[in-house]
Amino acid sequence: MVAVLAAAAIGGCSGGGSSPDHAERASDAIETCREHGGVTAFDDDAVICGDGTAREQRGSDAVAACRGQGGVSAFDDDIVVCRDQTFYRVEGG
Repeated sequence: MVAVLAAAAIGGCSGGGSSPDHAERASDAIETCREHGGVTAFDDDAVICGDGTAREQRGSDAVAACRGQGGVSAFDDDIVVCRDQTFYRVEGG
């Protein structure tokens, strides 16, 4: 029983059962950050990479907001959370 639950959990994390759109968006984010320290966060078309590079203005604004706070940990719409756990409202979400 535990093995079945573990397999189901792992399958859920690997993208199994995702629509092609979800898989395409995730693959696009990964490819964007391949040479930039991996994906730190993404939402819609905005992507933030581990080295602080970003795609789209929202991503760039989030990176700028967290400069000096360890970088971006997460962001969504108009809120960015930095690695030091501070957070900011970012215009344009």
